[in-house]
Amino acid sequence: MSLRTALTAIWAALHTTQYGFAITSLNGVQGPVTCGGAGGAVTPHSLALASPGLKDCIQMSPAEFGLVTSIFTLGGLLGSLAANSVTHRVGRIGTLRVSALCVLVGSAIMGLADSMGVMVAARILIGLGCGLSTVTVPLVLSEIAPPSIKRALGIMNQIFIVIGMLIAQSLSFPFAKPYVWRYVFTVSIGIAVIQLLGSLAVRLEEKAEIVVGDEENDEETSLLPSDGQKPLSIKELLLSKDPLVTRGLLVVLITQLSQQFCGVSPVMYFSTRILTPVFQSNSRLIALFIIITKIPITCLPAFLIERLGSRRLLIYPTCFMSIAAVVLAFGINYDAQALSVIGVFSFVIAFSVGLGPVTWVVLPEVMPKHAVTAAGSIGLAVNWSLNFCMGAIFLPLQRWMSGGKDEKEGNIFFVLAATCVTVVIAMSMAFKAQERVAI
Repeated sequence: MSLRTALTAIWAALHTTQYGFAITSLNGVQGPVTCGGAGGAVTPHSLALASPGLKDCIQMSPAEFGLVTSIFTLGGLLGSLAANSVTHRVGRIGTLRVSALCVLVGSAIMGLADSMGVMVAARILIGLGCGLSTVTVPLVLSEIAPPSIKRALGIMNQIFIVIGMLIAQSLSFPFAKPYVWRYVFTVSIGIAVIQLLGSLAVRLEEKAEIVVGDEENDEETSLLPSDGQKPLSIKELLLSKDPLVTRGLLVVLITQLSQQFCGVSPVMYFSTRILTPVFQSNSRLIALFIIITKIPITCLPAFLIERLGSRRLLIYPTCFMSIAAVVLAFGINYDAQALSVIGVFSFVIAFSVGLGPVTWVVLPEVMPKHAVTAAGSIGLAVNWSLNFCMGAIFLPLQRWMSGGKDEKEGNIFFVLAATCVTVVIAMSMAFKAQERVAI
């Protein structure tokens, strides 16, 4: 792999770093943001102005904070649906520029927000940028990767998501204070600026290739719109009767649904809150350790996927997630710290080996090239929709299933164990149907 390809891949993957950052950026600063304690309970707090026009915090109930946290998935849904149209107009690099601009503006608004409504609007805008990038980045990585490492390089997408989560969670330690929590979003702004500057460099290289008239199939040239290709629109994709398209789309939809049905997103959104009944004040530190563990584990599929294939790396770890969810449920219900640690780490590790990174690799593998963008938009739209639903209902459902008792808050993980078993069956059937057509 050339140096230019490596730098282009890093630049592209930086856009999904913002997605990971958005997932955990509010997780560790819930108390200071909502004028409450670490658990998010609203208590009297100083509302003195730390700067003209800006409050120390914004009073919100746990339910309202949960809405602000998960609402960015609505923007993600809109972004993933718009990605196909935007890409047809400005190309993949132009789409990533739009993504970076959305996140930059949204993060600036978050840092200056003075009400829940403004935060909701800012999170939707950030989600819009993340939705565009989550569709586009896997396709960019697939296009520029040499054939020998195409699937391994695709894992880079998830690695950078985890890096974004780690950065955001780490920032909660110095910035989890009244007013100071606003500085968390300056980091996201800085990353967006780097992305925009990098896009100019990538574009200049592409122009140079075209002006010189190099007739070789350059690895970056395909990132620009091509008159010679006729990519399917979303409508054409849905109406297609081509078995390769329809069965491939089924695999894409099932894997995207599976990633969210297993419940990792709300676990990462609210990990501090989930672990508080067992670990109390140490829950934020445990949440950070979970993310730190994800980084090396997420790199593992890059070495395994070429040997084992996508199907096995999706199905086997998901089976293990089901077992880990049961262990975590018992750990929380019986206030067993050791069991809780084993359960939550095993749950996250299994996801990081399978559904986390490999889901993004499947799309270009099972879809014909002219259908990948439209299929990506549909698949990610489904992913974002379910992401929002899981994030919005998780805390209320957990409270309902526990009857308001801390010793029963693990009951919800019995449900997640069952959903993991269900998606294993669904993925197995979808892959078998696709393989019959491919043969």
